[in-house]
Amino acid sequence: MDIELAVKNLFLKNRRVFLGHQFTVPSSRLYPFQWLWDSCFHALILSHFDLVSAKLELRSVCAHPLPGGLLPHMIFWQAEGVPKLNWGRESRGEFINSLWRTEGTSSITQPPLIAQTLWRLYEIDGDGDLLADIYPVVRTHLACLASERTFAGDHLLYLINPDESGEDNSPRFDTSLHLPATHSADENLDKRMELMNQNALCDFAAKTCMSNFFGVADVSFNVLYVEELRAMARISEVLGKSEAAREYMNESTLVQRDIVEKMRQDKLFLSYDHLKKQPVHVLTWNIFMPLYGGLLTPEEARTLVDTYLWNNTIFKSEFGIVTTAKTEAAYDPQTGFWRGPIWAAPHWFIYQGLKRYGFFKEASEIKEMTKRLILTGGFREHYHPET
Repeated sequence: MDIELAVKNLFLKNRRVFLGHQFTVPSSRLYPFQWLWDSCFHALILSHFDLVSAKLELRSVCAHPLPGGLLPHMIFWQAEGVPKLNWGRESRGEFINSLWRTEGTSSITQPPLIAQTLWRLYEIDGDGDLLADIYPVVRTHLACLASERTFAGDHLLYLINPDESGEDNSPRFDTSLHLPATHSADENLDKRMELMNQNALCDFAAKTCMSNFFGVADVSFNVLYVEELRAMARISEVLGKSEAAREYMNESTLVQRDIVEKMRQDKLFLSYDHLKKQPVHVLTWNIFMPLYGGLLTPEEARTLVDTYLWNNTIFKSEFGIVTTAKTEAAYDPQTGFWRGPIWAAPHWFIYQGLKRYGFFKEASEIKEMTKRLILTGGFREHYHPET
């Protein structure tokens, strides 16, 4: 297989143009809409061979912010005949119907990656118009997160639903959903649907939802938030907004401080459950996100890589890095979705983090593992880590 040619063909196949907006669907059958951080990944990939489409992807995903300015994790684009979503159970259809209490989008968000993507596109050709057009939307989005997803005296962002992490059924959220470590996919979905109903009952008012039903400060989400603020600082400087640039850098410092002070448990960074007032003691791939955000000393990074990442009994498998540690009761490579299988996105974040700390040999191996998965298994959402 010529991977580059296959990627180009796949992106053309999954391209959609509706109401003047061009975007890429993750899957024409299972995921026929537009997702926030998927589109950021798509734009990053497109930037290697079709910069025009990469820019259109970002413009499209910014086209329908919620009334308060938050960017939703899903845009349905149903008006132009996009098929209804069918996940095999009637209740799953509620994800795109009445529960959201909004028109044409969901009412929750996904991990912040859009400013980082926007900056990467700008670095390629210096398109100031793209920065100027998208900047206000991202600025309002981040302002909403800072206002609605924090608690007094705390600069960490909290999720109101596991789906906002991009890792819907990750075992990081089991205890917050009152689930045991081992349970079926349908049991997990039922709990998330129950929570979605609770979110709808409180009209997706984040502070109410977080204080009564579910509020988790997730490591990945917050590390990405720090990088998002740093990207916005750079973009602000280019646009001549020096005061905004200083504000973003100051905020990034405060968020980073709180991540280190409040999410660090001995040598690892763990997500935090606001309602239970305790860290989430489950090992998933996101313990490596501090590499991506540069939050570790070189010695701490070496320990993390040697003790956990490159350990065949914990995270490393023959085919890649598992999303849930093999030592966890929740590890389920067969039906696990985010509970064991290998995903390309975590590989990409880990790869970037390894390069940031000079682990070029390990980064190269992660890259080769990913290529091997594609060559042997094709383009998949995730891969079995043992077969």
